[in-house]
Amino acid sequence: MPVKNNCSIIAIDAANDRVWDSSTLNPLSTLAESNRILDSASIIDYPKGQADAILNIGWSMYYLSRLPEAYDSFSRAQRLYKDLGDVLGLCRVFNAFGVYYHAVFTLDKAIYYYTQSLETAKANDLLDRELIAMGNLGELCLELGNPQEALDYLVPAYDRMYGVLGSYIVADCLRNIGEAFLAMDNLALATEFTERSYEIALAANETIHATDSIETLATVAIARGDLAEAEALVSKGLALVAETGNLSQRASLLIVRGSALNDLGQAERAFEVLLEAEQLCESIRLKSKLFKAHEQLSRSYEAIGDYERALFYFKRFADFRAQVQHEDTVNKLRNVQTQSETERAQQEAEIYRLKNIDLKEKSEALEDSNRQIMSISSIGRRITASLDFGTVVQTIYECLKPYLEMDMFGIALHDPARGQLVYRRYYEDGVRKSGHRIDDQSDSSFAAWAFRNRKPVLISDKDKEYTTYLSRPSTRRNMPSQSIVCLPLFIEEKAIGVMTVQSYRVRAYTASHLSFVEALAPYIGIAVENAIIHDRLEELNKALSDEKRRLERATLKISHLANHDSLTGLPNRRLLFELMGKSVETAKRADSKIGVVFMDLDDFKPINDMFGHAAGDSALIAMSERIRGLVRASDIVARIGGDEFVAIVTNVRNREDIERVAKKIVAECARPLSFSGKTYGVGLSMGISVYPDDGEIIEELVNKADSAMYRVKHIDKNSYSFSSE
Repeated sequence: MPVKNNCSIIAIDAANDRVWDSSTLNPLSTLAESNRILDSASIIDYPKGQADAILNIGWSMYYLSRLPEAYDSFSRAQRLYKDLGDVLGLCRVFNAFGVYYHAVFTLDKAIYYYTQSLETAKANDLLDRELIAMGNLGELCLELGNPQEALDYLVPAYDRMYGVLGSYIVADCLRNIGEAFLAMDNLALATEFTERSYEIALAANETIHATDSIETLATVAIARGDLAEAEALVSKGLALVAETGNLSQRASLLIVRGSALNDLGQAERAFEVLLEAEQLCESIRLKSKLFKAHEQLSRSYEAIGDYERALFYFKRFADFRAQVQHEDTVNKLRNVQTQSETERAQQEAEIYRLKNIDLKEKSEALEDSNRQIMSISSIGRRITASLDFGTVVQTIYECLKPYLEMDMFGIALHDPARGQLVYRRYYEDGVRKSGHRIDDQSDSSFAAWAFRNRKPVLISDKDKEYTTYLSRPSTRRNMPSQSIVCLPLFIEEKAIGVMTVQSYRVRAYTASHLSFVEALAPYIGIAVENAIIHDRLEELNKALSDEKRRLERATLKISHLANHDSLTGLPNRRLLFELMGKSVETAKRADSKIGVVFMDLDDFKPINDMFGHAAGDSALIAMSERIRGLVRASDIVARIGGDEFVAIVTNVRNREDIERVAKKIVAECARPLSFSGKTYGVGLSMGISVYPDDGEIIEELVNKADSAMYRVKHIDKNSYSFSSE
């Protein structure tokens, strides 16, 4: 049997991780690399390495649009992960099955596997897999025609992704958010989120995800009526597809091109493009795109009056779409059937077109109202998603820009201590600024009036209407605003500040604009309150952290003082015995010796008598530094009282090693010390005991070294002696 080794396993794991992170960059390359890794893992019989490599093979196959082979690899990986009990692997493979069934439009199974992945991730605290599953479910909601529900998954997942997931997953989530806003006819936010997705994917060289974003941007361009921009984007996306070889994306982009050609009235050109897309989808079993090709082909045939072919393709489209939008499908199918069965098909088609135009004109106001309601709900979720005040203000500003002209925008919070409204963050001509203050009793400030009177201000022409609110004109440097909206903000009936929107243009705002802003006021109030509470908590947390650090420093200082000599900084007797205990344990394991050197200064008392106690302290410090400098960093030097020192020489093999250290200490410490320009000789008497030769108990070793030291002191001083002598 082949022998496993840690180096081989680590190399295989690293290689699998590298492929996992780069499978969308070049699936052909990662497919070849995954097969090599699988061979290496099989050679050493490493099942987890095999499972990870097989899963990577499946994803490479998927991005190459080889869906049946992708499914087989996912199944093989699942069996291995299940046998191993690998929860993370099972999460990943559940996600893979969900993506596969989504692609082949078996949506019930896609929902099942995405839900399995989400529940498994939550149960095992796998945050990254939980967020990926939420993003998948959001994308599936889009497919089912529920953009609002999709945002309920996508927005919370996006808010928690940074620092947890790779850039390509963040980019994909942003693109799906853009798709949701597109489905809700909010083209401004659809463009904003999708462009951000494209920028992130491009910066990370994630060509496949960048291509997906280009497809969505092209669809938005069609919705705006900018068909030239749509065609330019499709061409750009097809150029990227030529690099990656992703047939699924080529089919999607061709369908978008066919849609644009239909809108241009070029049905014949649309046929050519859409038939290629149909063939691609059928060849790779891509049902999630096939029905879209059929829908556009139905439009093309309907445009030239071939209702039989239009009905044929629409029936095929309806077969796929019925499971998610049954009622809409039946209605449209009935319309196409009626047109195809009548002898006056062309005339009825024209009548149908005119009726739609008439219906659109009659319902325009209602549609605008519905879009505004959906926008308010969407904006409300966005602005309450952050706890940082600056981010809240920026988000409100960005969300309102598509709906209001804003040469100046800001939120002022009331400072009761100073009697002021403070704009901690505001925007002027698109430039972020801060620190502007207004007296809350000012008679020339619309914001102050709104705050004091707890009522909104709506000004269409400041020069003509200011007297409704102010006793004198507002004074402002730079270019004066002519249209103004000021909205007081409340928390539980208490006014906390004012939101201000201004434009240099006369009549920029109407009552409908004020109603729109007022509808957002509860969300804004909640967001601002959350930010204020968050800021306060941050301040308290900082204060607590500072106090904690102060206490930790004090504790460390107290601990140091309790265990070290205050004069020399050396360990004291208590710490010495603790460190000796650890050294003895180490010596036992290593079968080595320890030298215990007990030292006492010779003729130290006369220094105090002749030069004073300060000189005596200097002598102790100087001698401690000499001794410390003569031993290794791993050795221990302690002052245990008066002029007594102990050195522990660790990790030695014989008595001679200890004796060499003792000789160095005697020689170095015999050098005279200087006091007030005079020199004075101080020596050391040393006694030495050896572990384990002289004993294994710490106190016994110290006492024997102490006794040996006194023998030296009574005989000749400035020398050393072993206790065994």
